[in-house]
Amino acid sequence: MAEIAARRGVVDALVFRRLSPSVWVHVGGIGRGRSWAGVVEVSADDPLLRTLPEQPGQVRRTGGSRSERILGPYWAVGAARVRVDDDVLVVLGNPSGPLPATVTDHRLRRLAELVDAHVTEVTPAKRLADELEILHAVRAVTTAPAGDLRAALEHVARVAATALSCEIVLVRDGAGRTLARSGPAPVADSRSPAPEPPAGRPTAGGVDAAAVLDLLQQRCADDLWCVQDVRLDPALAPLLQWQARSVLAVRMPAPVGGVLVALHTEAAPRGFTALCQELSRHLVDAAGVVAQTAALRDELHAAALEHAHAARIDPLTGLGNRRAWDEALDAAHRRVLDGAEYLVATLDLDGLKAVNDCYGHAAGDDLLRRAAEVLRSAAGSDDVCARLGGDEFAVLVADASAEAHRRVYALTSRLGGRVSTQGSVAASVGSATAGPRNSLADAVRQADAAMYAAKRIRRSGRAGTSASWAAAS
Repeated sequence: MAEIAARRGVVDALVFRRLSPSVWVHVGGIGRGRSWAGVVEVSADDPLLRTLPEQPGQVRRTGGSRSERILGPYWAVGAARVRVDDDVLVVLGNPSGPLPATVTDHRLRRLAELVDAHVTEVTPAKRLADELEILHAVRAVTTAPAGDLRAALEHVARVAATALSCEIVLVRDGAGRTLARSGPAPVADSRSPAPEPPAGRPTAGGVDAAAVLDLLQQRCADDLWCVQDVRLDPALAPLLQWQARSVLAVRMPAPVGGVLVALHTEAAPRGFTALCQELSRHLVDAAGVVAQTAALRDELHAAALEHAHAARIDPLTGLGNRRAWDEALDAAHRRVLDGAEYLVATLDLDGLKAVNDCYGHAAGDDLLRRAAEVLRSAAGSDDVCARLGGDEFAVLVADASAEAHRRVYALTSRLGGRVSTQGSVAASVGSATAGPRNSLADAVRQADAAMYAAKRIRRSGRAGTSASWAAAS
């Protein structure tokens, strides 16, 4: 039968039977008519029902240079709608070209009758195949690789595009942000930056694109919303600039809480069958589980990062603590082995105990915070500043240039004075250089020794601004 149809220029034959006065169901056929058996239903809200042949035996042809919607989700360049009897309609179509003018209506009518005669009810095997198609798509969604929420939704978009055989899929959250896309959709909305559109592809204006996607999100508030021909709805006009021909919007469950939008385009115009719509419901249900898992993974990852950060921060000063300092030294040690140079400075506050004894521990804490602020303001963006404990601080500078030494000297100048008071900060500072000829561990020991030498000088009563700093030779 397919060979007979091909000789008449027919690729697809779809047999529709009347289910009620206003509903037609597709039961089988040739080509897409066979693969869509049992998954297409046309109801009274389809305006094309008004264009059907009214009398048995009547044939109405459609043809042009571009694909047009013929009935329900079926699009073709050339087609004929044949009324076999009061309760049977057959659509004969060719998605890529017009039906030959040499093929008479009589021959098309005979082909329609032949196809109808060979179509039985949808078989259990076909229904099982449809169920397996849904199951396969759900399984594909739930086998998303481990990743964050955005990666999970990108996976959902790709699976949906494949399962629905559509060119564009978007996933938006409840705030109207496009989180994922599959296909060449130049999406722009007012709540997130618009990506650059593919070269040569017309774009929908940012405001209109946001508005139409908002509209889709509103119209599928409880379930899904499908338009088999976007040209029939003026509110969807911006989608035409993406070459969209049909659209399906499905509500996404929490934690996304937005919408999945699927588009068939001019590249392969068609609509969304009942199976596609049912499949999309199952897809978003599964996507909700995947998204929830990814969101929990994101929360755990963020909590772990926060905990790891807190474990390396001195809570009083906000500087790095001993753990952060040791990790910075380990990383720097590997770079020194590769030839890098570092400057190490160690500091010991002078007078912290006296401030604690005279003014209380709150004043001592304030002194430590002021010392930390001096270090932060003097350090470079790549320097590591840490409080090692008590009144001990350290700075690791990621070079040993003259400028690095000047920074340490300037830091020492700001910490000048004989002793810290309630209103001033004084410290003894020592520094040393690590490099190819001096290990980082040796530099730390040398900086400590220089710092204690500076402290002895300060205590001897000979301290001035410059005397509070000593560099290892």
